[in-house]
Amino acid sequence: MEAVDQNTKLRVRLFGVFSAAWDDGSELRIRSVKQRAIVAMLVTAAEGTRTRAWLQDKLWSRSGHEHGRASLRRALTDLRGLLGDNFNVLFDVNNTEIRINQDQILLTGGPGDGEFLEGIDIDEEGFEDWVREERQKQHTTSTGINAAARAEPKPMEKIKLHPVDSLQPTLAILPFTTARGYDGTGQLGDMISEELSRTLSRSHMFDVISHLSCRNLDARTVGLQDIRAALNADYIVCGNYRTDSDAILLNADIVEARTGKINCTRDLRGSQRAFLQGDEEVIYSLATEIGNEVMHHSVELAKTRPIPHVETHTLLMSGITQMHRQSVASFARAKTCIEEVISRVPKSSIVHAWMGKWYILSVVQGWSRNLDLDSRIASDFTRKALDLNPECSFSMSIDGFVNNNLLKRFDVAMDRYADAIEIDPNNALAWLLKGTLHAFTDQGEKAVAHTTRARALSPLDPHRYFFDALSAAAALSNNDNEQALEMANRSLRANRRHTSTMRARTVALHRLGRMEEARQSADELLRAEPTLTVSSYLSQHPAAFFESGRSWAIALKEAGIPA
Repeated sequence: MEAVDQNTKLRVRLFGVFSAAWDDGSELRIRSVKQRAIVAMLVTAAEGTRTRAWLQDKLWSRSGHEHGRASLRRALTDLRGLLGDNFNVLFDVNNTEIRINQDQILLTGGPGDGEFLEGIDIDEEGFEDWVREERQKQHTTSTGINAAARAEPKPMEKIKLHPVDSLQPTLAILPFTTARGYDGTGQLGDMISEELSRTLSRSHMFDVISHLSCRNLDARTVGLQDIRAALNADYIVCGNYRTDSDAILLNADIVEARTGKINCTRDLRGSQRAFLQGDEEVIYSLATEIGNEVMHHSVELAKTRPIPHVETHTLLMSGITQMHRQSVASFARAKTCIEEVISRVPKSSIVHAWMGKWYILSVVQGWSRNLDLDSRIASDFTRKALDLNPECSFSMSIDGFVNNNLLKRFDVAMDRYADAIEIDPNNALAWLLKGTLHAFTDQGEKAVAHTTRARALSPLDPHRYFFDALSAAAALSNNDNEQALEMANRSLRANRRHTSTMRARTVALHRLGRMEEARQSADELLRAEPTLTVSSYLSQHPAAFFESGRSWAIALKEAGIPA
């Protein structure tokens, strides 16, 4: 099948009989009901993304984990065969997630055309529950999914969900038990859960209940209601393990405490000897999976429920997550979420700082319509944050970000970062931004030292791509172009639309003499940021005042960015 033009849309109808057709009217005949369900589940998801585990749970839970994974893989292979080259235009697939390119999708029709996914009958409890929830949501609106995603929620009385609403989701890590049929003591499982609790507690995004409070709760014998009552957790992580020679085989479930539903299941394999000797690779891998799932679930909840019904920590997590996605629609939804959190918790310094960061990113990413106004608003929010709590290390870091990137007050920014680190020496963001300021001001060695420390302090940061992107800039300032390219590529694997990372990659390739690749990288950059010119870069970027920025500008121009 000939590949479609990038501007061609696939028109998908979800109400009444499912259909899919290209703009030119040619029908895409997806005969398998489960393949149709996969498309429907992706186009209705936040950012068009579902985890493989989520899809397996909804469509193949009766088949068991291994068979379900193989069945999903087969369904994707069949879709690839049906679509040909168009598969890579529509889908982005990796080992953990599947994303449909929402820019290529146009949802047509609405509830007036019939029932949601009418006639698609799949005998899986997870799928039936999902369809039922979607149909109930659609009965509350007559505008269809596209309009619902854009519309402001109608005024309604806010529901106070908790007497005290936390700004972070609370995680409880139960002891990992021995797998059924496996003869073990359980001591290793207790050690695993203890290390996992410690690792997750290093992230500023979560509240983690102490291992001492969780270690006597066994998910096999204690009911979910009792666990929820005892711990007051939002998410519960439980699972089992077995060993096979030196290998540790972990199976972990992430459960939403309110509903009791398993959000996802993860299987991991590690070395028992390495774990006992202090190598925590398997723990870091599982902790990252947990963090990513909580973020993804928060976005989905905030997108699919009326905002007054969404818990505060879910709204904040959703706002933070969506502001770091390179999508204008997600970025706009992030602002709505954070504004709602401010209305609920008006005296929170941290939330005002996050709102300031939203305005910073609006300017930095080229989405602001009024640079001067948004710069002032960003400064107003960070000033308010520091008025509310002058000793908040996070708020100091974001205020430094404003002064560095928007106001070009480098001495003030450096003072803010230094004060933030003095208050909290483990503030990874402060170390990262301070390192970036050193990079912009031609202090390469300090830039690399500070950004390296930032990555070490925050190995689980859910926006790891941001740390890698700024580390690439630090490496460039230190003339370590191989390292800059490695960091830029790693950042782009996590967030392929981040334009500042694309700039760093282009400069690194140019410096390494890989001109054909540099020109290709510049072309990708211009597709992501069509208005970019060298002169606009020099007029806005803080590094333009120094040799680093001027040399980067020359590299961009020679790679093909217009003057």
